[in-house]
Formats: sequence, C-alpha cells, structure tokens
Amino acid sequence: MKLIRLLKMNKISDLFFNQGCLLNFKKENKKKINFSKIKEIFKSKGIIIFRNINLNKNNLIRFTDNFSHSYANDATRRSKRFGSDFIRNVDSGNQKIDLHSEASFSPSCPEIIWFYCVKPAKKSGKTLLCDGVSLWNSLNLETKNFFLSNQISYKLKIPYLEKKHKKSKKKWYLPYEGINNCFVNFKTGEIEIDYSKYAVHKTIMPTRNLAFANHLFISLKSEPQLIRRTLKNNRGIPAKFLKEIYYKAEKNTLKIMLKKNDLIMIDNHRFMHGREKILNTEKRDIINIQTLSSNI
Repeated sequence: MKLIRLLKMNKISDLFFNQGCLLNFKKENKKKINFSKIKEIFKSKGIIIFRNINLNKNNLIRFTDNFSHSYANDATRRSKRFGSDFIRNVDSGNQKIDLHSEASFSPSCPEIIWFYCVKPAKKSGKTLLCDGVSLWNSLNLETKNFFLSNQISYKLKIPYLEKKHKKSKKKWYLPYEGINNCFVNFKTGEIEIDYSKYAVHKTIMPTRNLAFANHLFISLKSEPQLIRRTLKNNRGIPAKFLKEIYYKAEKNTLKIMLKKNDLIMIDNHRFMHGREKILNTEKRDIINIQTLSSNI
C-alpha cells in the first residue's frame, strides 16, 4: 500500500508492538506530504522517524504545527533555540539519561515529543526507545494488577514567579485531574504540587492498548522539579516489581544512532525514551519540541 507519494516506509524494530515506522524522504517531495496518512500511521505505530527531512528554523515549527494544537514550554530545563519558547536545545550534559516519558510526573504531560538531529554524535549517545505497549504485555499478571491498583504520587516544585520574599503560601487551583494540593510559594517563586496518576494508561491507538510509560526509571537527581516519587500512601514500590520492570524494559528497548536531519515523532503517552552516555570527545546538536495537545 503506497501511503505517501515518494516516501519509502520501513519498519523500525520488531521490539515495537507494531514495528514503528521509518519514512525516507526525497528532496523533491516535501510539498506533497499527505499529513492525514502520516497521522494514521502514527496512531498505529506510535513512533515515526523522518529521515533526510532537512528542516530549519523557518519550517521546523511549521511542520510540527500540522500535528499540534498547542506546545509545552520547557523553560525550566532547556535553553531556547531560534528565540522560541517552544523550540529547545537538548543540552542536559553528556551523562546517560534513563528511560522516561517526558514530564509524565506532571499534570501537563505532552502528547507528542519531537527530536530533530542537527549534528549527530559519531560513536556514542545512542537514543533509547521503549514501547510501553510491548513492555506492558510482557509483565507478569501480579505486576500488572499492582500497577492497575496503585497510583504513583509525585511532589513537584516548578519555578513560575519572581521571588517576593514573603513567608506566606497561597492555595492555587489548577484544573487537572489528579492534583491533590497546589500552592504558590511567594518566598521561593515556585508552584508546589502534589499530583497522583497511574503508571499505565491507554494510548491513542485505535485499539486503545494499555502502555507502561512513566517516570519510574529515571533518577530524581536528574529532575530538579521532582521532589518526591512514592505510592499514594507514601510507601515505596516493592522491590520485586521494580526488578521486573527494569529487566523487561531493558529487553524491550531499542538503541538507535541518530543521523543528520532525522526527525523523530514520539507518542509520549506510549513510548519512553532515553540516551546512552555521550563521550567527552564528541558533541551532538539535538532540538526538542513538545506538543502539549495534538490534533491527531
């Protein structure tokens, strides 16, 4: 079936529930892209790698606009690119980044994550991709029942206001499900949030499969906004369940080396991503965009 004129479609990996999708671009076909077909592919596959798409500061956000109603402003963690609040540099150092669903500890979790490779590393810093549907399907029944029965509780401190040097806090209302408490701390200029959600949830796939995509694998030290992560009763997750999800996640993770002008479109509610350590002798240049609300 020829889905998109002049595009060659390949699967990414059998590790993915529906193999993922790699679309190879030709220089002459950018104006002939069938975005409706791409959306159909994305809902099924959950991840698309656009190869040789060759975007720039003028047309990068125009391309993602075809899939986005609104964008997340990741101002507290990444520097601006092209002077835009919504286009950010991936500049968090060279250390390994464990698997995670972007901002899945937050009530405003993006629906789609984009990474555009301006300059790849040559030998290190492979991107990690884990399909939460495949991972969930591989878990034992006892583990599944545990995560279906227990929410994860997060405590967040998000920089928002200028410091007012007052000692008072003011209760604030945010219209998101799962928020237990929310305060503005005028002394620190932060919003303090207690938020709870399940580690497993339905995807945008037509079949509405469950996906295990969350923030349980990544260290709290790498997330300055995230102060605490426990069960809702303030207890930790039992070690036997953590051991299984770490082991099964590794088995269901694909490592890919990004190429110049690769654009990855990721269903953030289904897939977790990460990165291997980058050698100190190498540098790479990656741009990140986060679609808060999509039109898919």
